[in-house]
Amino acid sequence: MKPIPFCERQAVTLRLRQILFVPPAPLVFAQHLDLFAAHGVDVETTQTLSSDHLGQGLADGTWDVGIAVMDNVIAWNQERSADLRIVAQLERSTVMAFCGLARYRSLAEAAMQPIAVDSTTNGFVLVLYRALARAGIDWRTCRFDPVGGVRQRFEALAAGTAAATILVPPFIDRALDSGFKKLWSGDEIAPAYPGVVVTARAAWLRENAETMVRYLRALLAAGAWAADASHRDAAIAALVAARYANRAAERLVRDPVPDLAPVRSGFDEVIALRRECGLLGSREPRADDVIDTGPLARAAA
Repeated sequence: MKPIPFCERQAVTLRLRQILFVPPAPLVFAQHLDLFAAHGVDVETTQTLSSDHLGQGLADGTWDVGIAVMDNVIAWNQERSADLRIVAQLERSTVMAFCGLARYRSLAEAAMQPIAVDSTTNGFVLVLYRALARAGIDWRTCRFDPVGGVRQRFEALAAGTAAATILVPPFIDRALDSGFKKLWSGDEIAPAYPGVVVTARAAWLRENAETMVRYLRALLAAGAWAADASHRDAAIAALVAARYANRAAERLVRDPVPDLAPVRSGFDEVIALRRECGLLGSREPRADDVIDTGPLARAAA
């Protein structure tokens, strides 16, 4: 991608505070190419300690934008009255794996010990609940240790203070390289589980429409750059520099979400998971009430 000429750059820089677990591919590309600055938005990034930390910070306005999974958004709206909206999807699907001690021969054996999780009411744990149900295990009979986000869970696994947990790239490969065993993959349990999304409070979106449009334009430009076959090696290198394993980097470059549009099948999968484990609540959310397509449409125009 050619640099945006100075005369085409935004004269006024707008500020955006975001919080996330692991930087997803479009964000890595945008930072690598300095696209946020080129589009006139100063992005301040915080790495979260847990989903509770992220969700509460969005609900109370500590941060403007969060990068999370769809189920987080649904749960935070239900539990914290956060009034969040999903405005973009940054990955087609979530690659996840349940990893544990090398001696474990099955999920049932791993479930006899405490399982390290982020939250017990939202996020990847819902996929674990489905896996347990398929193994004939009621998740309510298991013990869970709320360790925190994926980095904290990997570190607990590596330090020997956790025996099993769900991981995502780049931590899956790091765990396997360290001798831990993969007991199941997410695509075996919840193949339609969606990738991470961009979310913000509805009130913030109304008051900061231009900031969000600039932010999304930078991400769209980043995706377009990575989709160009001539940039394939550079895109993979950028992800590897961000500590993604080569296999994960190649997959992300090969299978992007070019228009960043939230996928309805992913939303439906999340609703199904919440319904299965009894965490849906009395009022089932509708996709049209949670997904706001307006900012992305304006960004792409």
